[in-house]
Amino acid sequence: MRFDEDMTNIVIDTITPAVSQEDLFRRRRCYMGISLDNPMFQNDLLRALLEWATGHFDHCLVVVGDYLRRFNETMLNGRQGEQAEQAAEAVGDAFLQREGDLLHRFSPDQITVMRWKPCLESQEYARARQVLDQLYKTNDLFRAALQRDAHSFIRRQRKHNQSFVVEEAEAIRLSCRYLLEEIAVFSALSEKGWTVELYPGPELDVLVEVSRGAYDGIPVGLKKRINVELRGCREKG
Repeated sequence: MRFDEDMTNIVIDTITPAVSQEDLFRRRRCYMGISLDNPMFQNDLLRALLEWATGHFDHCLVVVGDYLRRFNETMLNGRQGEQAEQAAEAVGDAFLQREGDLLHRFSPDQITVMRWKPCLESQEYARARQVLDQLYKTNDLFRAALQRDAHSFIRRQRKHNQSFVVEEAEAIRLSCRYLLEEIAVFSALSEKGWTVELYPGPELDVLVEVSRGAYDGIPVGLKKRINVELRGCREKG
C-alpha cells in the first residue's frame, strides 16, 4: 500500500478508557465511523486503516457518516430539511463510488458497510438519544462539555477557511445536535456488541469525561464503549 513514496503504517495513539492491548483485542469486533470530510478516509490511508482493523479484529463495521452531515450542510451551505439531507447523502454516494473497489477487496466476513440513517432507526438509539437529550437539558457540566466540543468544531472549520452562513449561536446549537446524535449512535452500536471504535483522530472531550465517570445516568452503551485513536505513520519503502 502506497502513500506518495512512503509506506503507510497505522499505530495506536490512545485507548480511552485505558485498557491493555491484550484486553482490547479480546473484543473481536470493532467499528469505524467514516467522517467524510476527514482526508484520512481516502485512498491508501483508508486501505491502511481497513487492513489494520481486519488484521486485529475478526470483523469491522464501517459506518459511513453521510446523513449526519445534514447539520454541516445547514451550517456551511444554508441548505435546510430535505435539501440538506439529500446533499449529505450525495456525499456518501460519492464516497462509496470512489472507494467501492477498495471496500469490495475485503470479504463480507471481514467488513460490513452501513450508512448513517439506518443507525437512527433502532430501539437502542431511541433510548440512548432520550437519555442524552435529558442529560443535556438538566446537567450543566455535560451541556458545557458538549458545547466546548461544538466550539472546537467551529474553530477547526474556520482554521480551514470554512465560513458559516448561520450566526455563531445557531452554529453551536446545530453542532450540539450533531454531537448528541453521533454519541447516541455510538451508544447504540456499543449496546449491540460493537464496543470498540477505531478512529484516526482524538476522542471528543465530552466522551473522555464520560469514560472517567464524570456524569451520572449516561446511556448503558457508553459505559461499555472503548475508543481507539489511531495514527498514520509513513516510512520509506
